[in-house]
Amino acid sequence: MVILVRGILYPYDLCCSDRYSLKLQKRLAASVLKCGKNKIWMDPNEISEISLANSSKEKKKKKRIYLYTYLSLVYPYRGCYFPSRTGFSIRKLYKEGLILKKPQKIHSRARVRLYKLAKRKGRHMGIGKRKGTKNARTNQKTLWIKRQRVLRRLLKRLRDTKKIDRHLYHSFYLKCKGNQFKNKRTLIEAIQREKTETLKKKSIADQLEAKRLKAQILRNKRKMKKDKETVA
Repeated sequence: MVILVRGILYPYDLCCSDRYSLKLQKRLAASVLKCGKNKIWMDPNEISEISLANSSKEKKKKKRIYLYTYLSLVYPYRGCYFPSRTGFSIRKLYKEGLILKKPQKIHSRARVRLYKLAKRKGRHMGIGKRKGTKNARTNQKTLWIKRQRVLRRLLKRLRDTKKIDRHLYHSFYLKCKGNQFKNKRTLIEAIQREKTETLKKKSIADQLEAKRLKAQILRNKRKMKKDKETVA
């Protein structure tokens, strides 16, 4: 028995519905269309034609195969034309619409965006929503590293811009390492406080030095006056 497909006669055992296995065609189609095998749709009315395709590329030249000798004994249909099974390529079938790629299923993200917005405000973050320990949710070591990097970067910038000297830098570097400052604001306030205290101490020291010099000058004057009186 012979079946006519596109004006071409095929042997029945090549096109028998009981022997269809489209695993190869699905795999090739998935490779060509760059998707999964479950995304491939094949026309159920053209399965006989699809089953003959076993290549992903379309061949330019199609060779005609005439059955002689042994095949003529098996298929006694002289004059019938039996082309190669690679005659129909996957790309050709895709262009003709016998093989299609199923459309992407659309899943709305609107509800997810609203949920994320609510979480930013602090909703859905209560005790019942938490999984894992406090340290597992926010690692203390990671927080420590981030804080130290922020504080050290600030100290380096202040030192490079000559707002603090190297002695003050070293002092506050060690204080940061000792966990004395929790954020940049407290560090800046401490630096300003230290600078004002330093200026205050310097002004007091200058005043004391001026008084000391004045007292020394007065002592020298008295001594000179006393020496003159003794000489006279």
